[in-house]
Parts: sequence; structure tokens; C-alpha cells
Amino acid sequence: MKKFDVEITEYLQKTVSVEADSEADAVAKVEEDYNKEKIVLDSSDFIDKDIEIYNPDKFISKLDLLMQRIDKFNKDRDWDQFHSPVNLAKSISIEANELLECYQWNDNANLEDVKEELADVMNYCLQMSMVLGLDPIDIMNKKMDKTEKKYPIDKSKGTSKKYNKL
Repeated sequence: MKKFDVEITEYLQKTVSVEADSEADAVAKVEEDYNKEKIVLDSSDFIDKDIEIYNPDKFISKLDLLMQRIDKFNKDRDWDQFHSPVNLAKSISIEANELLECYQWNDNANLEDVKEELADVMNYCLQMSMVLGLDPIDIMNKKMDKTEKKYPIDKSKGTSKKYNKL
């Protein structure tokens, strides 16, 4: 095991040292301990300036580590040459249909099959965001902002109508 310093940046600045097999395992351990309140916070942990929820320069998230792993996997195999936006869009559609196939004949899909196909869809979506130079968190938050405006709670709660039919 190696020693990793993981910085927590959600509402505070605190570095925690942990032993783990990889950076991803270290981040997961710190998150688990933090969520179980094993990491005790005191007033010295908080910043005197505005609260900073996420500082990408100081913290490597599990998503960042996953994207690095995907990128390395593709580079090691020289597969980037095949990952144009159009090819990735096709792959997303193909994998989404394989996910749908899990539910083809009934609503009781095998969860392991669903996880496999969902992972494939998400993998290709992350690869497409990398190829296009897009931050998946940013684009999803921007889309959520638009969707929240299209579907205000007072008009859309409990209904599946499209926004222009509310």
C-alpha cells in the first residue's frame, strides 16, 4: 500500500493522509470515512473566505480518476484513432439499445446485465466529452439549469407531460 494525501474541499480545506492501493481507493476511503463522520472537523478546517464547494486544482475526484483511467486504457491500445465524435455517438446509441434490450420482454431485468450496459453507455459518454474537450459535470449542470426552468415544480410535479404541454 502507498500513502496518499487527499484534500477534502467540500465546504472546507483539510488534507487527510490514507494508505491505499491506488488514488481512486484513497479518495473512496476518505469519502467513506467523511460520510461516516470518522473524520472530525473543527473550526480550523474552515476557510475564512467564501465557501468553496469544489476546487479542481486541489482535488482529484473519482470522476477525474475514472476519466484518466479510460484515457490511459485507450492510449495504451492506440484506440483514440477510432474515437471520433461520430463514432462515439454511434457507440453510445448502440450501447443504449443494448441497455434497452435488458428490458425487451419484461420489466424485471437482470441487474448485473443492466449495470454492464449502463457502464458501457456512460463510458462512451465520458469518452465523447473528453474528445470534445467538455467537462461532463459542467454540461450536465447547464442542462439541469435549463430543464429546471422548463419544468417548474408547481406545473410539473406529478405529471409526465412535456414542458410545452404543461
